[in-house]
Amino acid sequence: MASIDYEPKLLAILSISFFLSCIFVSVAALDDSAFLASEGKALLESGWWSDYSNLTSHRCNWTGIVCDRAGSITEISLPWFLKVGNKFGKMNFSCFSNLARLDLANHELSGSIPPQISILPQLRYLDLSSNYLGGELPSSLGNLSRLVELDFSFNYFKNSIPPELGNLKNLEILDVSYNTLTGPIPRTLGRQVNKLDKPRPLSQPNQQIHPFIFEVL
Repeated sequence: MASIDYEPKLLAILSISFFLSCIFVSVAALDDSAFLASEGKALLESGWWSDYSNLTSHRCNWTGIVCDRAGSITEISLPWFLKVGNKFGKMNFSCFSNLARLDLANHELSGSIPPQISILPQLRYLDLSSNYLGGELPSSLGNLSRLVELDFSFNYFKNSIPPELGNLKNLEILDVSYNTLTGPIPRTLGRQVNKLDKPRPLSQPNQQIHPFIFEVL
């Protein structure tokens, strides 16, 4: 009789466990769906593609967008004919927790670097070269712990290079040439804290600070 009583209880426990697992899966699916929807909303509201008529219904097929298998955006690398201009700050970068590559070189960007870029946890490649960006380089860029390549060349950044960039221990290439930076090169940008080699000047010696590029051997 004990075994007979035990079987219904076991079936009940298994049924409850299965039901709860279905709930957890459903909640996870809803979370994933909401996350992906937030990425798509951020793209639309940025207005970066507003002048481009060949948009498909799915964001992963948009020009300059690369997604992973789950449909999350991992790369934004816009072609030359999509000019972002003064819409740079309209993108909600906080929605892209899987973004590994952001390439906006030569897109007529203006203004300053949006602070949300500094909280992209997977970012490995950031190229904002050949634009009209200005102001100071944000010290918060030192939070991009996975960053391998950073290019701010040919812009209008001023003042000094933030020493916090020395926190980027995976950084292999740093190019801040052809800006209006002044002051010394921070000691933190050395081999003891990252993978950078010594700076190689790329300008005339009478400037206060040489535009330079760091790179690994």
